[in-house]
Amino acid sequence: MDAAQEMKGELKARMKDTMTEAQIARADAIMKGWFAFNDYALLIEHQCTEHAEAIGRKAADMIAAEVGQSRDLIDGRDAEFGRILGNTIRTFQMTLPYQHQGNDALMKEQLKWMDYAQQLGRTAEMVQFDVDSMKEIFEERRYWIEETGDVSLALDAVTTPTCFRDLTVADGIEFNADRTEISYVSPYKRILEKGWLRNIWTGLTEQHIHEQWTIPRFAGYQDHFQVRFEVDPWDEATRLVRIRVMPAVA
Repeated sequence: MDAAQEMKGELKARMKDTMTEAQIARADAIMKGWFAFNDYALLIEHQCTEHAEAIGRKAADMIAAEVGQSRDLIDGRDAEFGRILGNTIRTFQMTLPYQHQGNDALMKEQLKWMDYAQQLGRTAEMVQFDVDSMKEIFEERRYWIEETGDVSLALDAVTTPTCFRDLTVADGIEFNADRTEISYVSPYKRILEKGWLRNIWTGLTEQHIHEQWTIPRFAGYQDHFQVRFEVDPWDEATRLVRIRVMPAVA
C-alpha cells in the first residue's frame, strides 16, 4: 500500500469512528450512486460538447418554428447555445442526493449568503447593500415611468433580468394582463430541506426569506422608481409569492 492509499484508509477509519451505521449506509449508497452518475454524466457531457454547434442550431431552429419566429433566436451563437443545452441535459441526469433543477446553483449561492448574514445578525445590512447597488440601474427606469406613466415598467425592471428568471424558472412565473402583478412559487423549499438534513442553513425557512429578504428589498426598490410595491404576506400552504406595482401614494 502506497502513502496515498494509506492516508485515505486512515481518513476513512477516522470518519467511520464518528458516523452512525445509518450515516455510513447513506454515505456508501450516495457514493456508489455518484460514481455511476458521474460516469454517465461525463459521457453525456462529452457527447453534447462534441456536437454542441449542431445541437444549438437544430434546437434554435425547432424553437423558432414552434413559436412562429423567422429570425435567428440565438444570433449565430450555435455552439454556446448547444453547450448550455448540454449542461441542462446533464443537470437533469443528476438525481443524487435529490433531483436537481436548473436553478440549483443560483439558489445555493443565495442561501449561503442569507445564512451567513443571518448568523451574524446582518440581514438588514445585506438587504440595504442590494438595494443601494441597484440604485443607478433602477433610477434610469424612473425616467421611463415618468415619460410614459406606465408603472409596470418598474416591475419589469426587477423581473425581466435573467437572474430573476433563472431563479424562478423551474416552477414558472405568471403575470396578469397588464403586467402590474407577478406571482411565482417560492423556489427554496427543496434545497432548504436537503440542507437541513445535513445541518446546513438550519436557521433559514422560506417564510424567513420572504419576510426578511423579499419584502424589504421591494420596499427599498420602490423608492428608486417612485412607485409602490405591494407583496402579499407569506402563505405556507401555497408558498406563492405575489407582487403588485402601483403608483406611489401622493
